[in-house]
Amino acid sequence: MQLLYKSMAAPTVPLTIRVLLVEDDPQQAQLVAERLRLAEGFEVVFASSLRKLWEVLPHSKADVILMDYRLPDGNGLEALEKLQSEKINLPVLMVTGQGDEQLAVKALQSGATDYLVKGSNYWQDLPQRIEKAVATQRLKRALQKQHEQIRYQALLLQNMRDAVIVWDTQGTITYWNHEAERLFKYPAHLALGKPVEEVYRRLFTPLPPFPLEGKTLPGDMERKVIIGNEECWVSSRVAPLRDIAADNRLIGYIDVIRDVTQRKKMEERIQNAQRQLEQSSHLAAIGDLAAGVAHHINNPLTTIIAEAQILLNEIPPGQPGRESVLAIEQAGWRVQKAVQQLIDFSRSPAEKQEIVHLNESLQKAIALIGAQIKAEGIALETNFAKNLSPIFGNPQKMTALWVNLLILARDGVAGIPNGQIWIITSQEESPQVTIRDNGRLIPPQDLQEIGATSFFKTLGGRGNGIEINICLEILRQHTAELTITSDYSQGTIFRVSFLSGG
Repeated sequence: MQLLYKSMAAPTVPLTIRVLLVEDDPQQAQLVAERLRLAEGFEVVFASSLRKLWEVLPHSKADVILMDYRLPDGNGLEALEKLQSEKINLPVLMVTGQGDEQLAVKALQSGATDYLVKGSNYWQDLPQRIEKAVATQRLKRALQKQHEQIRYQALLLQNMRDAVIVWDTQGTITYWNHEAERLFKYPAHLALGKPVEEVYRRLFTPLPPFPLEGKTLPGDMERKVIIGNEECWVSSRVAPLRDIAADNRLIGYIDVIRDVTQRKKMEERIQNAQRQLEQSSHLAAIGDLAAGVAHHINNPLTTIIAEAQILLNEIPPGQPGRESVLAIEQAGWRVQKAVQQLIDFSRSPAEKQEIVHLNESLQKAIALIGAQIKAEGIALETNFAKNLSPIFGNPQKMTALWVNLLILARDGVAGIPNGQIWIITSQEESPQVTIRDNGRLIPPQDLQEIGATSFFKTLGGRGNGIEINICLEILRQHTAELTITSDYSQGTIFRVSFLSGG
């Protein structure tokens, strides 16, 4: 994008000037017409009185009015007053006699462009004075038109939904519209006249190129901008400003900036949702695989248990080998229970709500992941309150909640000497479940971002980003809340509080 600026040049006087002469003396009028004819470039239309003036004027196409001050039916001041009241914007040269200079001054004050005094230089100066009056009037009109155009353009820029900032080739800010004030929270009167490097460019990441002379300008660039303590996104487009009336001379740069923060946040939410969907699909596939493996284990396991029971019936008590066969049967039942829990956990949860005993729900979660935690050398301790009130919820989702929280705790403790996880239930005004570990701390920034729509990352290396989102969604469905603290005095604590019991 390249913007061109057109300088205003003084308008040229037309080749033929139409003069409306208001003169009641026919001889005097003839002399004026003859003088202008000799000067060339003039056409004269006559009016012998004010009444004739108003009759002739609409059809005269006059460029200038040359008017004698004294007329049979009035004077020049009356004519000027009517011209102004009817908004007829023509230059008027008032002609007075010797000694009437005060009248001429009044005429100028009433809107006349110039005045001439009938005297020795009157005839000599007449053509030049008329040309000057026409040129001056046309210049005024051009100035007025350009001022109106500039004012209109300024109004457009001020009312644009985009921020507009302009600076000159020395890098000094020359324009800063209302939207720029709102977006950057910086008033125009403080920005104008300041270096663009100091006020504007420093806000961006990455920095826009500057100075721009001799460089290829980028198109629309999306950049981060720090406004106060907030991080926003804007689309910025820098373009040169050139003066087409001065050989396309570069006079500065304009940047048009649009706030795209909401769109970027929406794109981030969509990307997070896609990642979460992919992760959910991955977990669902793992669940299907686990269910399939569990069913394959169940068949030979049933055979093992049945054969162990047959052997027990054939070996009398006290005989060698009976204790070993008994151990095989008991181990088979334990494996079958674990397999059944794995099958139950891999099923898609039903939406129905029922009474859930939290201690039992936690025991199921420990049965699913406890062995893995202990295999990594992590101590797992429990302290369950006996008077814990049940809640009304979904048993399978509750088990999933504890499994995900234990995964987060396990990842924090993994590789830590003397790593330990505590699971504690308590009854205060409502049931509470606390999972505490002595592992790596969660950074404060991660804790502050938990619950944000766009949050989808690990908690200081704990988990893969989906666990905390699963937990928050399950808690939302069960009218419960999660508080997380992480400090050196107590380690990391995940505390779930249920707002109502069952």
